[in-house]
Amino acid sequence: MKRHLQLTAILSLATLTLAVGKWSRIPSADKRPVNMSLVSAGTTVASSQGLAPSAGLILGDPLRPVRVASGQSEAILKLVRQSYVERASFVSEGLEGSVSASLSHDGKTWKNEVRQSFTAIDRMVSLSLGVAQGQYVRLQFDLNRGGVIRSFQILGSHSDANYKVTQNKDGSGAKVNFASGIGGGRLIYINPEDFSSRNLAAASEITFPESNDKYRTAVYDLGQVRSLNEFGSVHSPRPMRMLVYAFETLPEKEDWKGRLAFDPSALDGIDPVASAEDAIGKGVIQVKTKTSVKARYVALRWEPDFNPPGVTVSGVTISGSGNVSFNSAGTSVNTTTDANGNVVTEINQNGNTMTVTIDPSSGQTNTNGNLGAGGESGNGPDASGNNNAPPVIFNNPSNTGDGIGSPASNGNDGRKQDDGGQPPSEI
Repeated sequence: MKRHLQLTAILSLATLTLAVGKWSRIPSADKRPVNMSLVSAGTTVASSQGLAPSAGLILGDPLRPVRVASGQSEAILKLVRQSYVERASFVSEGLEGSVSASLSHDGKTWKNEVRQSFTAIDRMVSLSLGVAQGQYVRLQFDLNRGGVIRSFQILGSHSDANYKVTQNKDGSGAKVNFASGIGGGRLIYINPEDFSSRNLAAASEITFPESNDKYRTAVYDLGQVRSLNEFGSVHSPRPMRMLVYAFETLPEKEDWKGRLAFDPSALDGIDPVASAEDAIGKGVIQVKTKTSVKARYVALRWEPDFNPPGVTVSGVTISGSGNVSFNSAGTSVNTTTDANGNVVTEINQNGNTMTVTIDPSSGQTNTNGNLGAGGESGNGPDASGNNNAPPVIFNNPSNTGDGIGSPASNGNDGRKQDDGGQPPSEI
């Protein structure tokens, strides 16, 4: 009997050691929510005042800063079709005041307005719209203090099932953040993990609990081998180092319950493909590789310079270039780049076509063509199909340039988003 008890204790200890030593996979949903505020999904900036560059709201780069002026500012985004919208969120850097979000079917009558107040030390701002439906999303800022927002997103009816991505051998194409879910990417391991925030982590925001661990780790499965050249994060504003590991095949094994598990010691025996440091604790890390990295699985490890109560990662980029196609209920959107490196998106809907061209360095935007009813207009038809859309003046938070939108090209269906100045060059 005594020997039996000793054997049971040994087996229990071995099981415990196995459970502690290896990480279990996060259960994966069939469909992952994807940011609706993307030009690659046909979303455009209908009008903007006090935000620069406003195109930063739709380019899908969570690290890209969008400056918001003090006082009253506004941006109206037009989704490609009537859609369900659940939540809008962004990371705030220094803003103080309030922001509201509301929806509209036609860009004129607004409903479901929600408002959130925040201080300069608040980092994440989230607005729940309660699964309402609309085609236009309006953000209105009333700020005592301006600053920068990053990682802006709208979650609702779009998922990774709406997207397909192909990559070219020559590395051409638009920038694609595979960590966002486009192309089938999934977050499959987190350590240490806050189980209460697992659902939110799978969609957008990772909350690491208080821990004495040296690293906070997130492992992504991109669905297939991808060519990658940029990695980064928007995280808690404290000094941080980030290491990037890449695998074409992840060394996983089944645990004692038959579930896939990952032994983190696999990261100790290899060199990272990239690393970077946020030495002053700004809350942003970005690193570009000299040559492309081939990987299906990417592990990101954050090392704070001390062990804080917790670390939050509110935006991740694991990016490469490619051609992106989006399809939803008869609407197709295709995004690539032209010879000048501009992002070119062609939207096809009900037999009508509109092309949106964005210079990613300046944020300058041009649209050509029209989608008939529901089209936005500079020289073309407005939302009612009438050729009477008013001119739009864009305020310039950086006080450079005249702040007036340049005339759009002939036959254009959207307003040229000239924010009156160059975007900030710093991260």
